[in-house]
Amino acid sequence: MKEDWEIIFNARDLTQAKLVEDVLKQNGVVSHIISSSDSVIPSIGSVEVYTHPEHAEKAKKIIKEHQFS
Repeated sequence: MKEDWEIIFNARDLTQAKLVEDVLKQNGVVSHIISSSDSVIPSIGSVEVYTHPEHAEKAKKIIKEHQFS
């Protein structure tokens, strides 16, 4: 992933992140998931959704409208 991408959502798990990514895709926003969960205990760590800075505000609005946050 490129360094200039912006974090737009911290998910509680990979399933939630995938749902956010799908809704964003349906609305024309390209996003990418980065999961840094522990390999032994997957519930420990973070799952973040990123997008290009020019799409960040639109993405955050979509996320809020769908009550993910």
